[in-house]
Amino acid sequence: MKQTTIQIKTELEKVNAIRICMNGKGFSVEQELTDYVETLYKKYVPQAVREYIEKADAEAGEGSTSPSRRVTRRKPVSGESECGGTDTREKTEDAAEGDCEGL
Repeated sequence: MKQTTIQIKTELEKVNAIRICMNGKGFSVEQELTDYVETLYKKYVPQAVREYIEKADAEAGEGSTSPSRRVTRRKPVSGESECGGTDTREKTEDAAEGDCEGL
């Protein structure tokens, strides 16, 4: 799933005290808040909605990992440029054979 950022206003002294006390125990405020958001999600979002979101996320993930469609160019036939289509331009020094820029 895509990530987002939540900002809250709270008292600096309280946050500093939490960080100091948690730091010695190997915890972080950010991780605890992330875990709590997951708890809130499970508490308030109905199971059917969570399953739908997880299924949609899994399907979106599958689409990005599927092999990309390969596009192959056909070889030009007599009277066509290498870009495909009939080349009606006059040959100039700037427009070399097979020059497809700008088309």
